[in-house]
This record gives sequence, structure tokens and C-alpha cells, in this order.
Amino acid sequence: MSVLRPYLTAFRIRAKLEGRYRGAALGGIITQGFFGVVLCYLYIALWGARDAAALKATVTYVWIQQIFFRALLSAESELTEQIRTGSIAYAVLRPVDLHAFWFCRTLAQSSVGVAMRMIPTVLLQLILPRELKMTGPESAAALLQFLLSLALGFGCIAQIRLLCMAVMMKWLDGRGIVAMINLSMMFLCGNIIPLTLFPDSLQALIRFQPFAQLLDAPIRAYLHAMEAGEFLLHLSVQAGWFLLLTLFSRRLWRRNLRLLTVQGG
Repeated sequence: MSVLRPYLTAFRIRAKLEGRYRGAALGGIITQGFFGVVLCYLYIALWGARDAAALKATVTYVWIQQIFFRALLSAESELTEQIRTGSIAYAVLRPVDLHAFWFCRTLAQSSVGVAMRMIPTVLLQLILPRELKMTGPESAAALLQFLLSLALGFGCIAQIRLLCMAVMMKWLDGRGIVAMINLSMMFLCGNIIPLTLFPDSLQALIRFQPFAQLLDAPIRAYLHAMEAGEFLLHLSVQAGWFLLLTLFSRRLWRRNLRLLTVQGG
């Protein structure tokens, strides 16, 4: 247990720090609520009454998008500042696995940011018109599948953030590459357009690409309970991408830390 203590402490401290940003959370709730309503009415206008069940699923997809928007855009500015000023030299001296340490911090930031927006967004559903309300999970099995899939999705998000940090170590100013990663992530995870709305011919490809595992995969589990075999494949794809992202980000961190040039002083 003593081996895990530094990482649990890193998670707890970052979670407390994130919980202090109540003003930012309030602004996020208002923003996500506004765009959630706008997007729902957009899909209602486009869909009409052609397929009520599919429309309801899309409305639910949109609200889950808004709830987890913060997790996708969370960025660890402290490490960026340490790299820019040279104070990362102190972090390198810590007797911990830096990759695991910052993974815990990134995971805490995403989790608390989402939690601060989830409850108000769910309560908002109580006052919305019926056509704008999200539906609950199809069954207890769907809820359990969603939670398991969501845990892996959060892990994948954290590893992609660690890849962005590795880019910063290498080039000091990695805004161009990081912006490209963020744009790809937002579009291909289903946050801008639900991936279920893409043509059927693309579903097999788009469902199994890495960014889909962040948000689209958990939402699919939420909307429809899967048979045991299908869910096992679902989790295997997510776990496979999480493992690949972890191995790649650890490799980059190890290489870039070894070649790190401390800036500033």
C-alpha cells in the first residue's frame, strides 16, 4: 500500500484543487446546458417524426456528450508551466514513476470536472420539455456496462493527455500538434456529431478507431444493453486501445525525460 500512496495522494490533491473551481464549473454547466438544448432542437428539426426511438436515443447521446465535455478538454497546465520555466527539474527528482504520477493527476482532473457538471445537468432534465429529456439506461445491465466502459474511456482520455504532455517535453511549444490531437479527438469521439449518425458503411471502421473508445463506446453501452459476447468484444477493443496508448505514452515519456533539456532557471 505504501508503494501506491504517492499516486493516491496525487489523485486526492488534484481532485481537491479541481473542486475549488466552482465558478468555472457553473459557467460550464450554463454553456453545456445551452448547447445541449440547441443541439437537441437541431436534431428534432432534422429528424421530425420519422423515427421517434432513434431521435430519443440521439437526444440522450447529446446530453451525455455535454456531461462529459469537460473530461475531453481537461488539460494539465501545471506540467506545461513546469516545462516552460524549468521547474520540471524538481519533478524529475521525485522517487516516483512520473508517468503514473501524472496519469493519476489527469484522471482526477477529468473525474472531478465531470462530477461537478453531471448532477446539475441531470437535475436540469426535471424542468425540460419531454422531447428534450434524456432517457435513463435501458436496464441495470446497461448501466453496469456503461460504468465499466466509462472507466476504460477515462483511462484512454488520460493517456492521450499524457501523449500531449510528452509532445510538450520534446518541442516546448507543442500547440500545433496538441490542437490537431484535440480536434481529431473531439470529432472522432462523437462529441461534435454522434458517431451513430455516420453512414452504416463507416460504422465498422469508425466504431473501432481509438478516439471512439473515449466517449462513443460508453454511450453505446448506456443506450442498449449488449449480449455477453458482444460486450466482451466491446470491452476488449477499449482495453486494447488503452494498453496501446499506455505503452506508447510511457515510451515517449521515458525517451523525452532522458533527453530533457531544462529551460529557464
